[in-house]
Amino acid sequence: MCGIAGIVGAGADALADRVQVMISALNHRGPDEQGMAVFQNAVLGSARLSIIDPAGGHQPLYGPDRQVATVCNGEIYGFERLREQYSQYPFRTGSDCEVVLPLYEEYGSDFLPHLPGTFSLAVWDDRSQTLLMARDRFGERPLYYATTSDGLLAFASESHALRAAGFGGITPDPSMVAEMLRQGYVPSGQSIWSDIESIPHASRLRWSLGNAPRVDRWWTPPEVMDGISEGEAALWFRGALDNAVQEQLEADVPVGTFLSGGIDSTTVAALAAAHHPDLHAFTFDMPGESEVAFARDTAAKHAMTLHVLTPDTSNLADEILQLATTWDEPFGDSSSLPTSLLCKFAREHVKVALTGDGADELLGGYLVWARGTLEPGTPGAPALNQESLKNTATPGKAAGSVLAKMKAQLRTRRSATASSVSSRGVSSGSDVARRYASFRQYFTASQLADLGLPEVTANDIDLSAYNYGTADDISRFDLDHYLPGDILVKTDRASMAHGLEVRSPFLDVKVAEGCLALPSHHKVNETHEKLLLRRACGDLWPASVSDRRKQGFGSPMASWLQLPDVAELKHAHLRDPNSALFDLVDRDAVQSLSADDDQRTWNLLMLSIWWSRCRSMVSAP
Repeated sequence: MCGIAGIVGAGADALADRVQVMISALNHRGPDEQGMAVFQNAVLGSARLSIIDPAGGHQPLYGPDRQVATVCNGEIYGFERLREQYSQYPFRTGSDCEVVLPLYEEYGSDFLPHLPGTFSLAVWDDRSQTLLMARDRFGERPLYYATTSDGLLAFASESHALRAAGFGGITPDPSMVAEMLRQGYVPSGQSIWSDIESIPHASRLRWSLGNAPRVDRWWTPPEVMDGISEGEAALWFRGALDNAVQEQLEADVPVGTFLSGGIDSTTVAALAAAHHPDLHAFTFDMPGESEVAFARDTAAKHAMTLHVLTPDTSNLADEILQLATTWDEPFGDSSSLPTSLLCKFAREHVKVALTGDGADELLGGYLVWARGTLEPGTPGAPALNQESLKNTATPGKAAGSVLAKMKAQLRTRRSATASSVSSRGVSSGSDVARRYASFRQYFTASQLADLGLPEVTANDIDLSAYNYGTADDISRFDLDHYLPGDILVKTDRASMAHGLEVRSPFLDVKVAEGCLALPSHHKVNETHEKLLLRRACGDLWPASVSDRRKQGFGSPMASWLQLPDVAELKHAHLRDPNSALFDLVDRDAVQSLSADDDQRTWNLLMLSIWWSRCRSMVSAP
């Protein structure tokens, strides 16, 4: 992992010192080394967290004639296959990210579909005076940019680095402040600042000297297909996920796994333990909602070394304030605090950790809470047959034929959809999508208006891409919104703050695309969720995990807000007339809207702490 930054435009080489400012501001993302490539009209920089080829994989990376350079924040899983494919290319390092260069030489700006893994990257081509920037399919790694009146474009992994170098970040965008309060996070592809942009997930930016940047989407989820049996799907899934775990265990530094006790992280940890003897696993002993007993059962079943973090809540207010230093934008997910503490704890033992992120979005996990957004019987499957949940997927030779069958169908479907627009598409989206869009909404339009903010609602969201009318719409909606806007922001910022790289095998492109192509009845029915995961991997779980109800990784927010030191912090930010918060919102409205110790109170407190810190920062000239 890395933090990346740069400036392009006429005479950019004279601004190398400002790139250095940005790289220094991103040092937490890459504490191991810094590097810079300087061309007349482009400067690219990197702060590197060394995972693959620590001694030789320095960034920026150059093409053979040093006319093309790239910086990349990410990991290209399975990069060895690409290196074999380009065996005649004169690789200079063992870095996984160097495969970007031969791919660019062959495909130009269209190479991204050939690149697996997680990444945000920039490629400068000095021959054509062009810049390409892009983010991975699911938005695991961030990338922001700002333009100036004299034709410069500056970019960085986090917006505060742009601010530090004097590229915007002066005034928060009121509509994004409203969105953060409404749903707890700034939407994917948006920025909290009125003069800084964010590249959306699965999108690229192309820029050439003297022209404005152009942003477009380079990847979309595959269409849903059918014709695969439950047994075939489970067989494929087990093999594909196991392969993804194996690839993501590849590192030249110690690797471990997060283990919450739920079935997602349990599955990843169990598969990883089969390939990594004495795997170290890390779990958070959540006050009042501990999952440690389940994690211990899994660790015992698979011979893992389990490390348990029991938090000290005596100084919780200080921990919350410290967490604010890692937020690039205001963030209301209360589990960001335990996630940050767990990352810090894990970093004492390993430099890479695998997680179960993405499983809920791909496999229908959130329906356990949001089933009311579906009409009765929508999943399109009969009531659950308990026998069908028993493991039916033993990895073996048969998995290859099933995968080949799925690949063939995916190719056929992609070819058909590439030349035509789906006849299902309507601007309003399905009824399921419309209901689900407001599932996580904490402030109403009238409450936002009382605060003096724009009246944003779920009705403002473009739902035209969600027209199946099944749980497939919910999965795709979350992949565009909650996953890149909340879950992946949380893990990225928390891990990077402590020099830890987090990897998500469920978001492997083959696993994710295969899951998205399967219709929802493979994943959910009228009574149960994650059917595919249960059928494919249930034999990996101890009985205590198999039989338990779903439990999200959420903090005891209400009780935390009532702790004396947190209550004092809350008073300083939400009651004191001198609070920085009242630069942004109406004070009288805050008094009533924060009366209850709920998510609204938490979101307002997080917004205030973030803005208080930002307001005190002085941008460099």
